[in-house]
Amino acid sequence: MRVQVPSGPARLVLPVPPLLPILVAAATVVLVARALVAERQTVDDVFIFLRTARNLATHGHYGFNPGTAVEGTSSVAWTLALAAAWKLGWRGIGAAKAASLATGALVPAACALAVRPAVPSRPLLAAVPAVALALDADLATWAVSGMDTALWTLACVACVALASAGRLRAAALLLGALAWVRPEGPLLAVLGVAALARDRRTLVHLALLAAAPVAALTLARLVVFHDVVPNTFWAKMHAVDGKDYDGTGYAASALARRPMLLVALPLAGLGLRAVRSSPPARLALALLVASFVFVLVAGGDWMPDRRLLVAALPLAAIVGAVVLAQVRTRWVSRAVVATLVVEAGLTCDHAIDQDWRRHEWLDERVAHWWPAARPFVDPYPLDWMPSHLLDELAPYVAPGDVVAHVDVGELPYVMGDVAFLDGFGLVDREAGRLAFSPGDASLQAGARDAFFAARPAAVIAVLDESTGRPFSPAQDVALQDPRFARGWREVGRVPTWGGHPCVTYARTDLAPAEHGLALARARAWRESVPDVR
Repeated sequence: MRVQVPSGPARLVLPVPPLLPILVAAATVVLVARALVAERQTVDDVFIFLRTARNLATHGHYGFNPGTAVEGTSSVAWTLALAAAWKLGWRGIGAAKAASLATGALVPAACALAVRPAVPSRPLLAAVPAVALALDADLATWAVSGMDTALWTLACVACVALASAGRLRAAALLLGALAWVRPEGPLLAVLGVAALARDRRTLVHLALLAAAPVAALTLARLVVFHDVVPNTFWAKMHAVDGKDYDGTGYAASALARRPMLLVALPLAGLGLRAVRSSPPARLALALLVASFVFVLVAGGDWMPDRRLLVAALPLAAIVGAVVLAQVRTRWVSRAVVATLVVEAGLTCDHAIDQDWRRHEWLDERVAHWWPAARPFVDPYPLDWMPSHLLDELAPYVAPGDVVAHVDVGELPYVMGDVAFLDGFGLVDREAGRLAFSPGDASLQAGARDAFFAARPAAVIAVLDESTGRPFSPAQDVALQDPRFARGWREVGRVPTWGGHPCVTYARTDLAPAEHGLALARARAWRESVPDVR
């Protein structure tokens, strides 16, 4: 096997030693096995993708609720991919998880393709990223999440691989296409193009190529959603509720987890001329920096295992492999690689837990180390909370009604024929705008008017135990309005998030349905999604 790399007008053909594909394949097998251990673990934002993809596949409508034009997912490309799979009969969370794992399994080989031309005299160093990432809990867990993280990671690495092969135009186009994969794509495209350009003329040419897919997406957003940015921009960029960190703390958490990979090797790369002069290493460094810049600007994230920085792991590993190519003492290189493997192995904390979603208040317990007997096939358990809320809502909510929910995820996926107002604004335009600027009186009025215009049959709100007011800005302005006290009554209360009460309200003009009818509604909703139980 040989790899062609650019070398002036001709192409230099590099041999690939037999041990290289063996090492990459072995590391990939370990990564997949590590991911399967966490396969039963589910982050509920995947259900936002699945409900939107289901609507697109079955009704031709890209939206969370029928008739609404709100871009409520964080990846256009992944939503379209799941919708296409749904149309072909590959449906539900098992299909989404299998697709993301298949995508994530390509990352080690893509890293090897990116590194090999950059280390012509040390071919086995192309296996360094695969080996360094094989045991990484964050990469493995998100690879099997069913969300857009694996596609985003692979797309970032593919940009570097194209640059490594000397295909700068294709790399620039793919850099622009990153905007279709994640909202921070344009930021990475800007820094990536700057890293690839050799002079002003090249910069302009590559920038125009990268701008084409961004312009196409922007035009599509204007036509379909009447906005130039996804709704998640408004819901997440300034919101503080539901985040575990600010931007600095989030970045520090990732750096502390993999200091050799994310700190020592990239800093060494900045100081080496051979790294700075290598287009793939330069691009990987630029995308790595852009990933951290985005985190610092956007702030933290409530999801576990540093989702927003998963793509930084293989990018840093690519840089690290090029750095090690400059180390002439072989035992030092081997010691660094061994350290990277040990460092990855030490990330095995609650990312391996498969059962935490069953208990609302316990989320850091190691359950077991073995994969499920039938991964992607057996139904996935609903969280305790949506299971409880489903039964609580059934007497008051009928198909076609509206529910105002503090969150969106599993419950709306199960209740597919019910529309939802989203308290934090991920799929709700007015609530999202208010999350971005919670003190804006006009946005408060817009969210309040949208709530009372919808007249939800039921409201689910999490109240701050110290103030008695909802965490959601949109729900806060609605519940403070005198019309709410007249029009809705409390029907249930249970503890959630840190002991704060989750309160269910029903409209006062709705009498609870007869017990048998409520049971039939709940059963019909559950049976409509055989992929969860």
